[in-house]
Amino acid sequence: MGNHRSTDRWLGIAAAIVLLIAAVLVVLPFFSALLWASIVSITLWPLRELLAHRLRLGSNLAATLISLALLGLLVAPIAAASVLLANYTEDLLAQVRNLMQDGLPEPPLWLATIPFVGHWLADQWANYRHDGSALLSQSLALLEQHRGLILSAAREVSSGIAELLIAVFLSFFVLRDGERIAAWLSQGARRLSEEGPELLRLTARTIEGVVYGIVGTAVVSGLLGWAGYAIAGVPKSLTLGLLTFLGAFVPFGTALVWGPAAFWLLQQGETPWAMFMLVWGALVISSADNVIKPMLISRGSAMPFVLTLVGAVGGVIAFGVIGVFLGPTLMALAWFLVMQWMARALPMPTQQRIASSSKRNAVGEDPNDAL
Repeated sequence: MGNHRSTDRWLGIAAAIVLLIAAVLVVLPFFSALLWASIVSITLWPLRELLAHRLRLGSNLAATLISLALLGLLVAPIAAASVLLANYTEDLLAQVRNLMQDGLPEPPLWLATIPFVGHWLADQWANYRHDGSALLSQSLALLEQHRGLILSAAREVSSGIAELLIAVFLSFFVLRDGERIAAWLSQGARRLSEEGPELLRLTARTIEGVVYGIVGTAVVSGLLGWAGYAIAGVPKSLTLGLLTFLGAFVPFGTALVWGPAAFWLLQQGETPWAMFMLVWGALVISSADNVIKPMLISRGSAMPFVLTLVGAVGGVIAFGVIGVFLGPTLMALAWFLVMQWMARALPMPTQQRIASSSKRNAVGEDPNDAL
């Protein structure tokens, strides 16, 4: 009878493990989108509380309004880019067609003056000057050579957009049922460890710090970019500063703004200002991502600045874009656990315990007994 009960128990445990693995496999394709939805919900939770409780809109309406706003922020740039692409597609195709027929025009005089690579670029340009067939064959060869990379990039972009749409959809449910989800997580964490609820609060604070760090870094990068463009005399410096702000959300995105600005200055014959723009962009604008962002992130936890920097950079290397959030959060949790472990009283060695016990006994003796 006992053997049957033991067998049934082990069969139940095995069935539970199989069921858990199957559930993980089902959720795994949506793990990244669910993670993004959790990050967005934690960041926007104060706004949800304002709408749901202070304005008394209810959790359903508050989550709906925030999700629609997120959807608008996601769809609006894609729609604007599609409209711009549709407006300029015909002109772009006409210019490409002319290049393939007539080849490249005469190289500009400033091309050979570019330091280090100017003469090489001028020689390469001369190979395809007024020779459309050579330019066409070389372009087709490059497309064929990098076809896999182009298709992979297209798949990554499309899957990224789909993942963001799923994340917005999931964020509605996280925002609506966030209080119950937080209660479940807190109860489960308390069952695992006494420090479980504190770890959950630390995770939320770190994620908020990362988001504020990213946005704050983008603002600083935009302001520094606007100042640099204005000093160098680049036209529409305010618009370029806004583009620098948007580019700061993407790794090396600011270089896509200040780099062409420096190239334009070089094309205009303003070589000193072009060099200034390159130095300003590389050392001032881009440094904000490596200095200001970790400083802002570290304000969300008591973790040292250098560990925050290591977490932010190492997280991106290890996990990709989502690593910006995972890296500092994991480092903060590890730092908290190490500090909790070090704060606990260490057991005394045996000889020290004996000496301490003898000392207490001697102090506790009655002097009359000694006489």
